[in-house]
Amino acid sequence: MFVNERRSVSQPCTTTDMSHVMSTQPRRSLFAYIFAKAQFYCVVFVLIPFIFVFQVTVVYPELVKKLKAGIAKQIFHICLISFCFINVVGNLVYSIMMDSTLKRPAFGEGTYCEECRMVRPVRSWHCMQCNVCIMKRDHHCSFLSRCIGLYNQRYFVLFLGHVMLSMIYATYYNYYFVTMKFKDGWALSAFRIINPLLRFVIPEPMGSKDVYLFFLFMNIALIFWSGGLFYWHFKNVVMGVTSYEARFPELKDASRWKQNLLNVFGTKWYLAIIWPMCKSPLPEDAKYV
Repeated sequence: MFVNERRSVSQPCTTTDMSHVMSTQPRRSLFAYIFAKAQFYCVVFVLIPFIFVFQVTVVYPELVKKLKAGIAKQIFHICLISFCFINVVGNLVYSIMMDSTLKRPAFGEGTYCEECRMVRPVRSWHCMQCNVCIMKRDHHCSFLSRCIGLYNQRYFVLFLGHVMLSMIYATYYNYYFVTMKFKDGWALSAFRIINPLLRFVIPEPMGSKDVYLFFLFMNIALIFWSGGLFYWHFKNVVMGVTSYEARFPELKDASRWKQNLLNVFGTKWYLAIIWPMCKSPLPEDAKYV
C-alpha cells in the first residue's frame, strides 16, 4: 500500500504524510550549493584542525610549564585530549560517510516518489538538495553538506555532544591560559573584541592578547552553538521524531524513550557514545518507527 507524493494534504501531517509536504521544497541555487560546500570545507579542514592544533601546541605546553604538572597529570590530559579528538573527528567523518540513501523500493506501507520513481518507507522522503530519497530523513545539514537520516543520525548527534564537551574542556583551560599569560589584565582587549568599534576610540595595535582572547570567545560561542543543537536533536531522538515531525506534538512519544534511543544509537549504544568506530546495529524495524 503506497500513496503518491503529489496528492494534496489538508490535514495535519502524520508520519505517512510527511513526504508530501517536504517534497515541495524548491531546489537550491548554485550560489547556495557553493556556500554550503564552503561551510563544509571550513568546518572539516580548517576550524576543527585549527582548534586541536592550537590546544596541543600553544595552550597545553604553556599550562604544563606554568602549573608544573606532574607526569601522571600530563598523561591524563593527553588521554582526555585524544579521547575528545577521536570522538569529534570520528563522528564527523562517519556522519559524512554513512549513506542513508534509499537504494531499492520498499515493500508494504509507504509513499511513492515521482522523482526517484520508487516506493519508499513511510518516514522517508526526497531531498531536493541531494536529489535522492533518504531513509528516515531528519534534515539536510548545510555545514556537512549531507542529509542526516537513518544510518548517520547517531554519528551526527554524538558529534554535536562531543563538540560541546570538548569546548567546555577547552574553555576551562583557555581561561587559565589567558589569565596566567596576561596578568596585567585583559578586560580592555575583551571589550574591543565584543565591540570592534572601540578600536577607533582606543587605537591600541592588535597583539597576541587579542588573538588568544578571540580564541577563548570562539570556544564559548561553540559551546552555545553545539549545546543548543545537541539539546534539540537529542530531545527529538528521545521523543522518537525527526526535526520536521517535532512540529507536531501528536507524533511525540516519550513513553518509548528506550526504544527511541535504540532506534538511533543501536543495540550497543553504551559503546557507541564513547567510540565512533564501534558497530552498533539498529533494530530491524528502525526505518519504520
